[in-house]
Amino acid sequence: MVRFRVNRLFGVTHASNCATTVIGVATAVSACGRSHVLGLELALHARAEDNGGVNVRNAADETGAATVADTVTQSPKGESMPDESGVMLPGSREEMRFLRKHSNWVNMVIAILACLAVVIGILFLAPQPEVDSERVIDYQGIAEQSQGNADFDLIVPQIPRGWTSNEASLDRVGDSEYTSWYMSFIGPGDQWVSIEQAEASENWTKRKTDDGVSAEKVTVGGADFQIYRTSEAKEYWVTNKGDMYVVLTATAAPDTINTFADQVAAQLK
Repeated sequence: MVRFRVNRLFGVTHASNCATTVIGVATAVSACGRSHVLGLELALHARAEDNGGVNVRNAADETGAATVADTVTQSPKGESMPDESGVMLPGSREEMRFLRKHSNWVNMVIAILACLAVVIGILFLAPQPEVDSERVIDYQGIAEQSQGNADFDLIVPQIPRGWTSNEASLDRVGDSEYTSWYMSFIGPGDQWVSIEQAEASENWTKRKTDDGVSAEKVTVGGADFQIYRTSEAKEYWVTNKGDMYVVLTATAAPDTINTFADQVAAQLK
């Protein structure tokens, strides 16, 4: 019984020693393997530096070592970056990628400028149409068409030579039941005359001449005109026959204003 226990104890001790020996051997093998892999990595790193920093990969299948990482660091997206010194190698993929990235906007600007140059050239070469800067209308034709909608006879003057009409309309006076007939004329030397006729009241004429100061009264063609003048050399000539009022507004020569006023007086009778 004592021998059996001793043998059993010896067996356990022997097994423990064997296990310790196996672990020690495994540790030694592992340390040896790491030393071998570390030495291989150092050798490959030195070889990569001798080759100008070119990436070197070694599967190391024969030695059982892990794949050696690239000597050039990897970016978070897996793109190759310049070496630790920050120097970008000429002709490398990193340099080509950098050039493509920064040359796109330059090419876009050049293309836009080229398109603009072509468009400008076409505009200069294309024949330009001759357009009259002043609007010219047939105020007499508009008067004929508007007469049927008016409750009174419309005044339609004959304008002097060199004059044109740029506006003529029959419109309602604000929100009231009255309508007004308006004409505008342009002459040489930046002269301008307008005639507005309405079946209204003195309040209507006051609103039309509120920026003018009463200056004088004149009689033209048998009609009396009250003249108002402004600080901008604009004149209002106001006359009436009953409840028919006419406001002649002008920045023109006195003879020209008299010509228009005479026709207003003749047609207002």
